[in-house]
Amino acid sequence: MSSINGKLPKSAIEPKEPPSWWRTDTENIEHYVQQRVRRGETAQLAVSSGGSAIYRVSYGQGEPELRGHANFNSAIGSGSEDAYIRKRERRFPVLMILAGIHGHEVEGMIAALQLMEIIEQGRDLLGRDCRELQRRLEALRIVIFPLLNPDGRRRVPHAGWCGWPQAEMTKYGQGTRQDGTSYTWRPSKGVHPMKGDVGLLGAYFDDAGINLMHDEWPAPMSAVTQALLSAVAAEGPDLLLNLHSYQLASPAFMPLNYVPVFTQQAQQTFARDFAYPAMLRRGARPASVPPVQAEGESPDSVAPFNLTSMCYHVGATLPCTFESPHGIAENPHTYEQLHDLHLGLLEGAVDYLLRNRREWE
Repeated sequence: MSSINGKLPKSAIEPKEPPSWWRTDTENIEHYVQQRVRRGETAQLAVSSGGSAIYRVSYGQGEPELRGHANFNSAIGSGSEDAYIRKRERRFPVLMILAGIHGHEVEGMIAALQLMEIIEQGRDLLGRDCRELQRRLEALRIVIFPLLNPDGRRRVPHAGWCGWPQAEMTKYGQGTRQDGTSYTWRPSKGVHPMKGDVGLLGAYFDDAGINLMHDEWPAPMSAVTQALLSAVAAEGPDLLLNLHSYQLASPAFMPLNYVPVFTQQAQQTFARDFAYPAMLRRGARPASVPPVQAEGESPDSVAPFNLTSMCYHVGATLPCTFESPHGIAENPHTYEQLHDLHLGLLEGAVDYLLRNRREWE
């Protein structure tokens, strides 16, 4: 889509009304996990700084008998990861989904609801038959956090971003200063907790101004961060998908920072051989496979040690940050396309985990 001086003509900006199945408000998500989960278990993870309950939904059988006597870090120091969890003996590989860490990134919330709907009803949110995928999901243990930042979500008036200009998404996502100017992406990380010169507090942040992706890991500022990392450590997921969204046109996995090379290579395999082909079959056009990172070669190459990195260091075998398009006016998608690319991501995740289980056997 052409633009003049980086701005779209007004005629090109046509916000799309979300379809009836695209429900990303906190009330709908809370209703789903409290009233519609029948095959799984709903539990409260924590309470947000703004006083909202944060839920986890789990399906499938846990295997606590495989737990060792050490945390992950100490187990690695012992020379045997089995001292943490004997993951190769698992009968049910563990898939963990993190959604809604940033309150305006609603696409991951839809993915979480879609996954629950497939497990519960055997159909996706569009009502299409997914009983074969439902059957395959029964071979996994699945832990879902459908909305980790309800504080931020409540500040966003839109259910989705299809057809909205990037400036509108950025305004509500990263927030504004008191003079009304947007913080935008990188500058919004230069004030943390986000306090002081704040006009509109962005949905990146909870009500205390904490961005959960960039908490203080030795002493987390958010009780949600503490509870989430404890949950990751307790489950030791084989695959963790940290679902995010951005302004670009192509869905993509982000580079993994501060994890071993073989873990980064595992993400390349997952993206190249499983997730991206499944998304292509669903009509998406993914970005390139993320490179292996070499941190610290120059000051400009230093990357943040973010929540996804931290999830590895407490026990997630392969943690991935996945970015979906928002479908903004500058890089348009339909709500159905956003739904389907996440369906492809889910199909790729199941293929990857079940392939790995066959290899272990």
